[in-house]
Amino acid sequence: MSVTPTYPVAHPTWYDTIRLMFTKTDIEHMGTQHLDLTSYEQVQVGAGNIYGQVASQKMPPGNPWTQDMNQTFLNWITDGCPKGVPAYAPASAMMSLTARKTAATRIRKDVNSLSATERDTLKKAFEGILANGVSDPNSYFAQAGIHWLPLPAYCMHHAPAYNPWHRAYLLGFENALRSIPGCANVTLPYWDITTPFPDLLKSPPYDSYTLPQDIGGGYDKGYVTQRFSYPDIQAGLLRYDVTGDINRALTKTDWEDFHGYWSGATNNTIIAAHDGGHGSIGPTMSDPSVAAFDPVFWFFHANWDRLWWEWQKKTQATDLNGLLTTIDKLTDPVSYQIFTIGPLEALTPFTAQPAGLTTVKVIDSVNSLSVDYAPPTTEAPMLAFALKTSRAASINRAVSLNPQRATVSVTGINRVKIPGSFAVNLLKDGKQIASRFMFQPPEPEQCETCVKNAMTHFDFDLPLAEVSGGKLSVEVEPVNKKVVGARFPAKLMGNPKIDVHIPLQTD
Repeated sequence: MSVTPTYPVAHPTWYDTIRLMFTKTDIEHMGTQHLDLTSYEQVQVGAGNIYGQVASQKMPPGNPWTQDMNQTFLNWITDGCPKGVPAYAPASAMMSLTARKTAATRIRKDVNSLSATERDTLKKAFEGILANGVSDPNSYFAQAGIHWLPLPAYCMHHAPAYNPWHRAYLLGFENALRSIPGCANVTLPYWDITTPFPDLLKSPPYDSYTLPQDIGGGYDKGYVTQRFSYPDIQAGLLRYDVTGDINRALTKTDWEDFHGYWSGATNNTIIAAHDGGHGSIGPTMSDPSVAAFDPVFWFFHANWDRLWWEWQKKTQATDLNGLLTTIDKLTDPVSYQIFTIGPLEALTPFTAQPAGLTTVKVIDSVNSLSVDYAPPTTEAPMLAFALKTSRAASINRAVSLNPQRATVSVTGINRVKIPGSFAVNLLKDGKQIASRFMFQPPEPEQCETCVKNAMTHFDFDLPLAEVSGGKLSVEVEPVNKKVVGARFPAKLMGNPKIDVHIPLQTD
């Protein structure tokens, strides 16, 4: 929900005030002058020139800023162009379900909140697509097969299009469910992964799936999807700190930091949570080749889409211009380009389908897709935005630090050398103190996305006391121990390194 500033603002920041001062018309007009008003970096560099134009009433054309707006912009320059955090009112940041229904026709609910009628309809829809022949595009087999096997595979993991691609994927699966007679209004529920594994998903038709034919990769007809025991799933989610990663992600203001992993961002937010979730659930969900065949995949991924949408609302990034203001164009040009360069906006194979979904078309979940999410059954408190942390800061920016916390980074791992998904265990004096998970295919060297992002890193946010006073080491534990054993040799994957630092905090 947008929070409109009241001018003048004495100490404005980019996120709470400045980016909201530029209208869509302003952005489009200045785009023709090679000035991107959605880019913090460009506005910061050009702030003096922009102020000169608006203060002289030359800009925006035909709709000049008021003197109070001009003063606000000057105050921002005087304060050193702080980035800050978005302004939002916690009490009203989440619209009520009643209000949502006026904007979206598809309200996806917490799987634990479904009524008896909703459970019956959902089961009918699942059983309907399970009964469809494998050649039917609305069959469970065909929909699950889009994720990886049978080939062709579409790897959209550890890449900027991860969330847009999976949002389109979920919509296609939900449409398949709706194709079953009597299920035209069914919606795909989500599993809030911070809560126990849902009882509904422990029984047919959601507990397993049997492949009706060979799909390659050693997965033959008759293969039955596999999960760990439900207590072990909960233990895995705790081991990989999935809830902690989610909570960190929801306090981030920048696109890169929300996702983590790429463009120098720490790998301990949404991507890490997603990977840790896959690794916690079982052998099938740990392998991208077949993960989507386990029915829990759909409820699992509906939750990641929900979290992305909640973050979008908090950061006022529910439309293209709003989203672009959260992307650092200089340090993460690829993320910026997938929303601004036509050919790069494609989401294969969904763009070629009748809906023609692209990265841009899926940004506004409510107004473009008519999809929204009801709050979880047990709703967590709204998390405040955290100030940005980094290893270094410009000398003209104020910094602070918290000597009680430390970030341990494991770098230099060439994941393409490791066959399949794996865990990275951080050890202190030989005892495991933290773990991360990497979700990747059995043959990553044959995956274009994996090869492009071969060198990976893992970040652990820990109390300083937990890492001090002992010798730190790291081990890589492959999921497929039959192929490479219980531990993967460090010298074969690039001789990883450990770096410990106390993060600096800036505005």
